[in-house]
Amino acid sequence: MAGKYAFVVGATYNYIPEITGMLNSLDYVGNKADVHLIEIELTEEFLSQLDKLSYKVIVHHITQPEWEADRGRSEVVCRKRYWYAGEWGKDYDAVCVMDADIVWIRDPWQFFDIAAKTGFILGPCKEQNKVYDTVDDDHHLVNGQWIWNFPDGYYNDKDMCNCPMFLDAKIWEEALKMSWDIFKNGDFKAPDMDAMNMSFLQYGGHDKIVKLVGNQWLGTNEQHLKPYIRAIENHGKIQTESGIEMFSYHGQYYKEKWRTQQLLNRHGCAEGYLKTTECPDNMAQGALNMLTEYFFKMLDHKIKIERKEYVNP
Repeated sequence: MAGKYAFVVGATYNYIPEITGMLNSLDYVGNKADVHLIEIELTEEFLSQLDKLSYKVIVHHITQPEWEADRGRSEVVCRKRYWYAGEWGKDYDAVCVMDADIVWIRDPWQFFDIAAKTGFILGPCKEQNKVYDTVDDDHHLVNGQWIWNFPDGYYNDKDMCNCPMFLDAKIWEEALKMSWDIFKNGDFKAPDMDAMNMSFLQYGGHDKIVKLVGNQWLGTNEQHLKPYIRAIENHGKIQTESGIEMFSYHGQYYKEKWRTQQLLNRHGCAEGYLKTTECPDNMAQGALNMLTEYFFKMLDHKIKIERKEYVNP
């Protein structure tokens, strides 16, 4: 890793197990990039162990008056992280915006390099691209106005998931900050992914976006449990059955309820599409077990936390 790189991520108390697994997994894969951690109500037990990691964690504590002024905890760690990435990222060659519940399998330094050297924005594709319009609702308006330099009803063939996303914040600072400003200072109601994607388009990002394979980075919509593209372990390395090298995956693997719902979703999909469930169910269970075991291995890597309920303590 030749450049100066950083991750930006936010977490609240509810996400202590997930952020522990994520930070430990970055250490496990040999990460050397800084991590800027936006933290709200994380415990001293957790924070006191960050120096165990092999890279630098820069903690940004957000006080209650601050997050209340920004419309709540979740809005800070979800929407405002883009603004922070634009601000802090100016000191780096490239940054990566993350969710707290990502688990790393491989060090993604090459993607930092690409973003730093080309100005491209690299992020996972979505299974369904978005159409931005005002036909059904006004969620894409800002203060009641269509402010965008693309037409109402625009189909975004460069629609990305919100993370992990690699970019040079010096180039894309205004777009990153706009995605927060239209919410904080306007009344933009659509999800943060829409705010992010629309802001990139507004600043001429369409031809600079490189969409990455979704199940290489996230595995949304139970992709890692599906036949042919499920996650498998091959000679100690996790990949998809179709041969795609996985860098990370996403989900609430600490929570049994979430894991059970993934299997139920997969069962319904197999029943509807394949008209059979027993074999796909067994394949899904095996893939889920493998990914869960890796998560818990990461959970216990360096930072140690008490195994308890964090969502509703």
